[in-house]
Amino acid sequence: MSTLKVEGLSVRAGALELVREVSFAIAPGERVGLIGESGSGKSLTALSLMGLLPEDVTASGTARLGGRDLVGVPESRVKDLRGREVSMVFQEPMTALNPLMRVGAQVAEVMTLHGTPRHDARERAVALLDRVRLPEPAQVARAYPHQLSGGQRQRVMLAIALANGPGLLICDEPTTALDVTVQKQMLELIDEVAPALLFITHDLAVVASVCERVLVMYGGRVVESGPIREVFTRPRHRYTEGLLAASRLTPRGTRLPTIQGSVPPAGRFPGGCVFRNRCPHATPTCEAAPALTGEGHAFACWHPAG
Repeated sequence: MSTLKVEGLSVRAGALELVREVSFAIAPGERVGLIGESGSGKSLTALSLMGLLPEDVTASGTARLGGRDLVGVPESRVKDLRGREVSMVFQEPMTALNPLMRVGAQVAEVMTLHGTPRHDARERAVALLDRVRLPEPAQVARAYPHQLSGGQRQRVMLAIALANGPGLLICDEPTTALDVTVQKQMLELIDEVAPALLFITHDLAVVASVCERVLVMYGGRVVESGPIREVFTRPRHRYTEGLLAASRLTPRGTRLPTIQGSVPPAGRFPGGCVFRNRCPHATPTCEAAPALTGEGHAFACWHPAG
């Protein structure tokens, strides 16, 4: 049985549809990447699974983790699931950590909220800081967030996310602000400790190093999905093809390939194929929405590459 099964997930802000009919599954121990440019709907998808959407934004569809519903349940139920069943590591730890609380107290707090006795939580907090490879974890536990480096703060966030033994870890651009060496260490650590993983990023090299399967998202829809090796070596959707071309190194003096235009604001994507206003292969056929089809490697494109 899947750790996570999402079917027909949609996110709306009033009459504005931000994410449409997203479906995917993550099996126990599986690492799945979610990629696409900013504004494609990646973070909204993750926040809907965490029950962290803004008040004026709503999610519909189904998302079940270990048989438990994540979407459309009361806030009290969401709070019980958040941290215990599913946890999230955000891009910028300084906005997620409390600057006035010591690090160990913040790790312990998420455990006491789920019923762990305070004394046990403090001891387990130090053990968790050690698990995420922070040197001198007892000393780190007494520090405030501003006294730690960016990489150390991100490890603290990972310790908090793992504190209650969730079945699924969601990482939203967790290494963007880190230098290359620290980024590599962080990715290795995430791969080592995550029970099952949904990894959100715009960096194709990063997702290729961590994940086995990938979902390509654009305009609030999944436009291609499949094994990393297959999607990245033989992309079918023209958007995926453009992303890969733009990410490859080119000889000095050679013009870097780009995707023409830019991601439209929410609500301004064209009808039919959401990529057609930026696609050099678009025809009148693309005014109708293509279905996501294919076994294993699926794509939604009227004029596929390859």
